[in-house]
Amino acid sequence: MRYLTFFSHGRNRIDIRNSFLGEERIYYNGEQVSRHSSIFGSTHEFDVTEDNELVRYTVNIEIKWPLRIGFDIYRNGTALLLS
Repeated sequence: MRYLTFFSHGRNRIDIRNSFLGEERIYYNGEQVSRHSSIFGSTHEFDVTEDNELVRYTVNIEIKWPLRIGFDIYRNGTALLLS
């Protein structure tokens, strides 16, 4: 099940997906870059090359009040999406 699709720097696509068994997967332009099993959320970090530059993404997934899933996406430490 897809949680969220986010377009980043240069129209690069980040997909956040979850299975009913609590397995979170992060895809960058269709390629899986991170996977964790979690019930209450987790932090995913991955490195990719964009325009010949190494870039680090951090994706935080967590349960927020009132009973919703929150996503925070950072690129090189700069917030791109905060929920």
